[in-house]
Amino acid sequence: MKYYRKNYKAKKFKFPRRFIFVLVFALVVIALTLLLGNYLKRRLDNAPIDTSKPPSVETTGENDTQDTRPPVPHDDALLDVSAGFLDLAGCADKAEMQTRVQALKTAGYNAVSFAVTDSNGQLTYASPAVQELSRLPGKETLVSLDMLTGAITWAQKVGLRTCAVIEAAPEQLQIDCAVAEELAKAGFDELLIRGFETYETVDNGSIEVMLSYVRSLRERAPIDIGVCLSRAVYTAAQHAPYIEKLFFETEFLAIDLTAANDTDAADVVQRLQGSFTAYLLRAVLDGSDTEKSNAVQAALQEGDIHSFLYVSAPPAPPAGDATAGE
Repeated sequence: MKYYRKNYKAKKFKFPRRFIFVLVFALVVIALTLLLGNYLKRRLDNAPIDTSKPPSVETTGENDTQDTRPPVPHDDALLDVSAGFLDLAGCADKAEMQTRVQALKTAGYNAVSFAVTDSNGQLTYASPAVQELSRLPGKETLVSLDMLTGAITWAQKVGLRTCAVIEAAPEQLQIDCAVAEELAKAGFDELLIRGFETYETVDNGSIEVMLSYVRSLRERAPIDIGVCLSRAVYTAAQHAPYIEKLFFETEFLAIDLTAANDTDAADVVQRLQGSFTAYLLRAVLDGSDTEKSNAVQAALQEGDIHSFLYVSAPPAPPAGDATAGE
């Protein structure tokens, strides 16, 4: 028992020493921390403030320009552009041309669209710029540039926006740039680029191809530019960053609904309602089937979408038909 108590007392006297050591060590650390903090604070308070502008950074990378390129301004007036197809084929004179333009305004459209290339990528008008590049004469059956320019001038005079629709051909960029410059000089308000809607998916590479094409055209033509993409691209969430990147450098975007029916159009309205506003999105429609195109347009309008553009017109009525000339 004596041994047990003696051992207990020895252990009992060790505890206060450890406690005192830990307490002293903690106080020393706290004191040093406070001293260091006060020292750093005095240095910070007394340090001079550099108010000079930061040095400019020069970038030489191939893709650096897209980060410093200013965004293209976006006009909300493009949100409700409804463009009827202007068919000038076989137009005999100025009076008939004005009649065709006026018919679109009477039908309720606030813009006209003119396809400068057909489904085969061939020009639909006699382009002096392309003739000069190719050294080949234009077809006599093509719409003359004078007739086209007159139609654009008249459309704008009666309050219609004018849109040229071109099929992109990056492999013949020089010709497309010449055409874009010619269309801008003719007075078109905007240029819609088709052809890229064949992409079912996009990535940085494909978007850069589109942007390179757009930039090249813009260097030659001071004109609003839009690009048409497929429905599949818009409805896949992973494509949003790429769409944003494209919209950053274009005035508006478009969605290809040329093969859509009214059910497809209603689905687009439900899934992409916000995109029509965010990207000034315009539905591209085929007017060759009147009943079908009317149903698609009605489905869009029921969803409060009023921005669309026709890239074709209903077939002309047969000669002698009672509706001819209406």
